[in-house]
Amino acid sequence: MIHVSVFYFPTLCLSALFAGGVVGFEVVQTLRPTTIEYSVGGDSYAPDIDSAVAKYEKARDSGKSFDTALTVDEMINVSYYLFGQETNTWSRGVGGSFAAGLVNQGIFSTTVREGDRFFEESISASSFVKLYDRMYQSGDETTTYWGDDENFASHPIQTYTNEDYRSMMGRNVSDALIFLVSPKTLMLDETTLSGKPKTGIYKSETGYVVEAELSPIYGTINYKKQMQTISSLKYQPTFDYCHITVEMDLDLTLRRMATAEKYIAVTSAGVGSGAIGHLNTVYYHEAPPFPFPEPGAKLPDYPESL
Repeated sequence: MIHVSVFYFPTLCLSALFAGGVVGFEVVQTLRPTTIEYSVGGDSYAPDIDSAVAKYEKARDSGKSFDTALTVDEMINVSYYLFGQETNTWSRGVGGSFAAGLVNQGIFSTTVREGDRFFEESISASSFVKLYDRMYQSGDETTTYWGDDENFASHPIQTYTNEDYRSMMGRNVSDALIFLVSPKTLMLDETTLSGKPKTGIYKSETGYVVEAELSPIYGTINYKKQMQTISSLKYQPTFDYCHITVEMDLDLTLRRMATAEKYIAVTSAGVGSGAIGHLNTVYYHEAPPFPFPEPGAKLPDYPESL
């Protein structure tokens, strides 16, 4: 069952620009924009990972092509499942947005898995906004270093149980995919709200490109929790669209994901802002070319694009 709350707020034009963990915001000019917050009980929109993996294994063992054996959501979830089974991996993400015609907001991320230790860095930086966050998961606990500069070791330290961290962030550091991708969250229209290719599996000689136009309401349920927590938003953002493009090889080994999104969010001060953003993430199936990052360690510089 879905519970809907509707909030109205005045807009304070150009009074604030801020970041949402993935993209920057531009100030909304309408007088009374509306934010709708959805709360969905249980796992009614979650994918059936066990069923998808069973279908994958059956197709793999029989030599059947995955694009005929699996659906869009199963292709994506199996690819991320396989990535999650590896014990030495890392990833890098680079993206951004052009906010209010004034600000280029840069978005950068790094993850590392070393056995049972997990690390994530999330940076959103411009002349207006600076969010520099690092998170560590080990055992039953997740420790955060959240601040506004590159001196991560000096940031306040907070430790949560993994369950509490997941509750406020929508996922654990060990979870590579925050979007809900299931038959109930996919939009199958020929024309997408994002302008990206329609939801489907596109095969080439070297692999698959899987396009998924997600329901702005249901596909972003967990993502909105993270955005609200990281940016101290008054309410969860309201999405106009959210599209992901996942690339994998013929064995469903995860290679890349690109996201495109548009939404409205409200600051803790009640300022409404709109955002259009993108993020490209590349996944590596090996230990990174640097040690497992300590809180004060400097990572290699991020490239301009991926």
